[in-house]
Amino acid sequence: MARTTDNASASATSANSSITNVAALANVSIATVSRVLSGKRTKDDDIARRVRAAAAHLNYSVNYAASALRSTVTNTIGLVIPTATDPFCAQLLDEIEPVIDVDSQQLLLGIGGDQATQLQRIESLVDRHVDGLIVLPAWGAYLSEELEHYASTLPIVQVGGRRCSSRTSMVSVDENAAMEIVIRHLAERGIASVAYMAGKEISFESAELFAMFHTQMRAHHLNTEAEWNKFGDRSVQRGFDCAMRLFSEPLVQPEAVVCADDAIAFGVMVALHSLGLRVPQDVLVVGYNDSPIARTTMPPLTSVRPPFKRIVSEALRLLNDAPGSPAHISLAPQLIVRESTNCQR
Repeated sequence: MARTTDNASASATSANSSITNVAALANVSIATVSRVLSGKRTKDDDIARRVRAAAAHLNYSVNYAASALRSTVTNTIGLVIPTATDPFCAQLLDEIEPVIDVDSQQLLLGIGGDQATQLQRIESLVDRHVDGLIVLPAWGAYLSEELEHYASTLPIVQVGGRRCSSRTSMVSVDENAAMEIVIRHLAERGIASVAYMAGKEISFESAELFAMFHTQMRAHHLNTEAEWNKFGDRSVQRGFDCAMRLFSEPLVQPEAVVCADDAIAFGVMVALHSLGLRVPQDVLVVGYNDSPIARTTMPPLTSVRPPFKRIVSEALRLLNDAPGSPAHISLAPQLIVRESTNCQR
């Protein structure tokens, strides 16, 4: 037993000596060596080049496994999302990466578009001993059993969707408030009839927003028709196809279209233009997520902006809370009014 302990001690001393020698040869601090070789210092300057050259000269490399064993903290946060191309996920990534980097942490990303794949990504991140886990459930995914299993030992925050576990924290956008500000805005423009192009029918979020749309329409005494309101993909093609069918018929047509995503809204606007209808003079259009596409459409698109900065800050704050103290934070969105609804009836 004594010999084993001595060998372990000697190995640790050798490792410490190596990083010390690298720091001395590069004429930087040990902390700088650690950040450069771990990838946390991304600036490629003379300091970084000196550190890499010194490490190569001394044949030194970071032993991540040993580092993890020496500490219960890995300085890593796991993030599971359905896709990196969805506007909400993409903008959340843009917000969270710089914040985590400032705190000298690393973001480990798992992408899964369905329940089975997301469960695999969660297990993989847990196996890597992340310090906390943020999960955005895929459409129709219900991760209750998996999140319940890890909730007692690992801080977990769910973002959006139906709450999967009462033992994990959650940050969500107040969708009722989102739909209320959209319909109120249209009512203030003098609109009397509205169509709604919802997201996928199997999604809890889509079903919830669909119900809220009808609630707010009744509250503001506006009209809609069942055949105007459809579920479907959040894509430009879907918006184009639906609008072509909706506005090609010589029947009663809506004065405004509310879309569950900016991509749908863009497709609607392309279809309206091809039919000779003007936005907003003939039809008002509203999107959701305030993605970059909303600022580049012609005319620029009015869209609901989720509070991405607050979502990130609240999720990271909740991760720092001890497991077993779950909380649910609901955040109000903002309506960014642009020219697509800048017309008074």
